[in-house]
Amino acid sequence: MFATVSKWGNSIAVRIPSEIAAASGILEGDRVDVSYSADGDIVIQRQKKDKSSLKAFGILHKFADPSLIPLEKDAFPRAVEEKYGSGDVQ
Repeated sequence: MFATVSKWGNSIAVRIPSEIAAASGILEGDRVDVSYSADGDIVIQRQKKDKSSLKAFGILHKFADPSLIPLEKDAFPRAVEEKYGSGDVQ
């Protein structure tokens, strides 16, 4: 599969075709290591995800349970009420 090298700021860029990105497991926002071999070939390797990167919001939102989203907006006020009471002054 061929791609075109384009100018991007002071650098040049190559778009990774979606089929190759999907097959290699590369997602938007992932970090990759770019290097070159002794014979001049460009090598792009995806970095392995560590546990801390899985906790990032950018990853977790993809696996969120949509049925819980309506409850999330009320979670903090409910937790405060549960700990400190309703806050109603009499």
